[in-house]
Amino acid sequence: MMRAAGALLWRETQERTIEIALIHRPRYDDWTLPKGKIEQGETALQCAYRELVEETGIKASFTRQLGSVEYEENDQRKRVIFWAAHCALNASTFIANEEVDQLRWMPCEEAIELSTYQSDREMIANFQAQEQRTDTLIILRHTKALERGDWDEPDSQRTLNEVGFDQAQLLIKHLEPFAIDEVYTSDYTRCVQTVTPLAHARGLSITAVPSLNEETFEEDPSRAVAFANALKQDEKNILICSHNPVIPTMLRGILNTKLKNKDLIKLEPGDAWIVHRVKGEIVGLDYLSISH
Repeated sequence: MMRAAGALLWRETQERTIEIALIHRPRYDDWTLPKGKIEQGETALQCAYRELVEETGIKASFTRQLGSVEYEENDQRKRVIFWAAHCALNASTFIANEEVDQLRWMPCEEAIELSTYQSDREMIANFQAQEQRTDTLIILRHTKALERGDWDEPDSQRTLNEVGFDQAQLLIKHLEPFAIDEVYTSDYTRCVQTVTPLAHARGLSITAVPSLNEETFEEDPSRAVAFANALKQDEKNILICSHNPVIPTMLRGILNTKLKNKDLIKLEPGDAWIVHRVKGEIVGLDYLSISH
């Protein structure tokens, strides 16, 4: 099966009307959502972001995953994963290129009528049926650290290993599609080292929080949950970096009942949960792996 990814690009007019973008490809004479084949070594999220920039020239902030569609193309089964991607009104200028000669902004109903493909119409309807204006909370597990048995100093000072430092650099690219306004982390060295390259790349300061470290969690797990619940109410895009023992409890503590029973995949080093919120209420939960 061919794997592909794409984005539903949307903006908000001065009248607070939601508009989405369809692109025209002269080679196929079709109107469609930006999408393309996932390249070797690329995650679906990276592919969706790259294709959006390549086909429209627009850098948008990704929010929730909209789902996937499957269809036949050139006698081959194709599966496409889509994300919603928001751009500011003043950053929605299209740049024509070899593949795409037109971009048209329109309400969802018009886009459904104009779309050439049923699979795109399904994604537009899916987007239309959900709350569009969401904030993102990224809950990140620190990248690969030295083994506890190989470290003689206090555990709080245990550092990343070479793989972990490489992963921390890769997070700049992996998290590029998401807006981040604030960065909070456990005050343990390995967590601070994980978010430092990303924060520097974004020009953001880092707030180290003892409530997010393993020792505090063992003493009183409620402190991490209380901290995350407080941040959940902020209408901002926030990243929290913590430890594997802390994250599942913290996440369960902030999920609403609708999502309580969702299977919580164990995060590998550098993986993250992407939590989508509307005025403090969680409306979606996505899993991000830097290795897939």
